[in-house]
Order: sequence, then C-alpha cells, then structure tokens
Amino acid sequence: MQHEILAFDKKTEELAFSIEIPADQYKKLSQLMSWSKPEDAIYEYDLSPEQVGLLESMIGKTFNSPHYIFQLSCSE
Repeated sequence: MQHEILAFDKKTEELAFSIEIPADQYKKLSQLMSWSKPEDAIYEYDLSPEQVGLLESMIGKTFNSPHYIFQLSCSE
C-alpha cells in the first residue's frame, strides 16, 4: 500500500504535484489520520492545514501553499 499527498491547483483543480509518503511512516500516518480500522487507510482524504504541516514534518519536505488543495491518496 502506497500513500501519497496530492496537490491540486485551487484555480484549475488540476493536479499540480504529488509526494510519496515513505512506507516506513505508515504508523505515524495512521495516528495522524486517526484511522481506527485497517481499511480506513485505503480511502482518499482531504487534508487540513494542520495535517499538511504535520505531514511536512513527518516526511521532511516543505510543500504547503495557499494555492493548493491537498488530499491524501492510497494506491495498492
């Protein structure tokens, strides 16, 4: 299971970029997203500004911008 952060341009709604979350961060990601069941990890989620900030710290990359809508996605 691979999770990634998707950034969509607020004006065009087109995908601007994506960032893969390392698989070894799954436990932290699960806590951040408050998943209570294993199947919770397979859905897509809108990310709050607070979640985006925590994800930046977790993966060591800065990407937050008011120009984007951020979502968490999962592929198998």
